[in-house]
Amino acid sequence: MKILKQGACLVVFCLPLYLIRFEILKIPTTMLELLICALFILWVFQGVHRSLWTVIKYERLLIWGVFLLFLGVSLATIFSWDAKTSAGIWKAWFVDPILFFMIFITVIKKEDVEDVFKSMILSGFVVALISLIYLICGNLNYQGRLQGVFNSPNYLAMYLAIPLLLSLGFFLRFPLERFLGNCLKGVNGTAKGAAWKTRGIYGVIFITIAVVLSFTQSFGALLGIIGAVGLGAVFYLYQKNKKALALSLVVVGSAAILIIGLIKIQSLEGLKSFDARFVIWKGAVNAFFENPFTGIGPGTFEYYFPPYPKWGVPQPHNVFLAFLIQTGLPGFVGFILILIWFYKNNAKNLALLCSMTYILAHGLVDTTYWKNDLSVVFWIMIGITAVLQFYRIKSAVPFIHEK
Repeated sequence: MKILKQGACLVVFCLPLYLIRFEILKIPTTMLELLICALFILWVFQGVHRSLWTVIKYERLLIWGVFLLFLGVSLATIFSWDAKTSAGIWKAWFVDPILFFMIFITVIKKEDVEDVFKSMILSGFVVALISLIYLICGNLNYQGRLQGVFNSPNYLAMYLAIPLLLSLGFFLRFPLERFLGNCLKGVNGTAKGAAWKTRGIYGVIFITIAVVLSFTQSFGALLGIIGAVGLGAVFYLYQKNKKALALSLVVVGSAAILIIGLIKIQSLEGLKSFDARFVIWKGAVNAFFENPFTGIGPGTFEYYFPPYPKWGVPQPHNVFLAFLIQTGLPGFVGFILILIWFYKNNAKNLALLCSMTYILAHGLVDTTYWKNDLSVVFWIMIGITAVLQFYRIKSAVPFIHEK
């Protein structure tokens, strides 16, 4: 069991390894996929898979959501006009992440959640350090934006944003003890004093990632981070019975987002960006009405409309539209059900609440799921919620095959 937990944390740390691509028997794959497959084989042979139903049997809304999402993307892949492209995305962005989700919820316990978050933070820190080398060497894209080892500045920003939020949470972990949803491993006496000394480390990590993020110049990341921190603060104040202050923060935060958005739109580059997005969103809506049930097939968006290939738009720059047009109505309904289940069970867990809110807020102007690493990040958040919910509902029931 211990090796499976370590393997799960290793996968979390190694998410950027999807960038290492190759073929096995002429089937495209990545280093990340191989890690997940190896972990899955070990999981099956150790018999831990038998505990899967024990963990999720009470979560009917989640089960229906996952079923409909997988059904939708599978149907969309079957009926896709570009079966090869759609099958590759079906495998890498749905099958592999869901397999990892299944492994995750059966090997990770409540007390292991902190280690998972630390793995994400450390991964983000390493990526940020590598990106700093690119920055120092002046290796920027044609717009003068930092993208590091990723194919786009937005991809780098989307990967670093959640480690940024988590590192901030760990830095403030004692003033905000509910940040981890009461999953702290025990902080008292000498342990508490030692933990306070580590706050400086998390502060350094936060600053490093923040500097790198600023050079990506990603408005979507800024929007997502503001939304995540704002919602987290509102929930924290609400829990402390400071409802008036929470309401004031909602008003001020909404006004700030509106002002920042208007400033961005009024800038020349922002105007071009938003103009393009409006055209893309309109085209995505038209695509939905042409294929409402089966969608257009995963990964076919950039070829679906004649003008889009010259713009280089592989996704519709909106996570909700991406699910709607590429998984059809069944998949979109499944995605919404999963989100409803998630928020219903995370009112007191600021770490998960802020992370998912970032994904959805940034997802208003970008596709914060439809990539190898980001899809796994999404299912990690769902997996942690399932683990915590299992311990809340069946705290007396041990994991099967637990050692």
